Amino acid sequence: SINNTHLPKRTQIIYAQQLAAGMNHLHKSRPPIIHRDLKPANLLIDFSGTLKIADFGLAKIRPNPEQNEVEAFQMTGETGSYRFMAPEVFRHEEYSETVDVYSYAMIFYYMLRGIPPWSGLSGVDAATKAAVDGEWPLIPRDVDDRLSTLLKRCWDENPKARPGFDGIIISLTMYLHDVYKTDTDNPDWESHDSKCMKGGCVISKVF
Repeated sequence: SINNTHLPKRTQIIYAQQLAAGMNHLHKSRPPIIHRDLKPANLLIDFSGTLKIADFGLAKIRPNPEQNEVEAFQMTGETGSYRFMAPEVFRHEEYSETVDVYSYAMIFYYMLRGIPPWSGLSGVDAATKAAVDGEWPLIPRDVDDRLSTLLKRCWDENPKARPGFDGIIISLTMYLHDVYKTDTDNPDWESHDSKCMKGGCVISKVF
């Protein structure tokens, strides 16, 4: 899994790109698919260094796919792993595929810091911090401002304010270009035999 907490900074960003690409594929499917249980234990790395999304046991096909993409709808509350769970899910409120964006932010935070969000608390207490207390994980000062801003946008309390995974991909691609001089016409997350944007190299149906 991706529980390795000593990844080089550039590798962290590349894995974050690959995860965003796989999730973008799911959310852009017709009908859209919500994973609902994104967490480090459900992310695998294959022999070629490609991140794969696994465990679709709680995945849900989004109802009414022809309607507005950010429209919320009723589904089961408290679904998934508490530490990476969006506040609206914990509170049993209406929610949409943006819950995956929130979980993504918590995973990305884990990769950047090397420790889970609210590592000293139980999963339920960690979820309560955001859902009830309105608090968020502390982002160290040494985290780049652009990455810090992206994290805050992805875990925004307002689900409709969270960016889509297509926008996240663009942000990380530009960050890699600016910081590591990566070619934006051939980004690292597309350098494998399969194109991650199409989902084939980053989605693994492991149940």
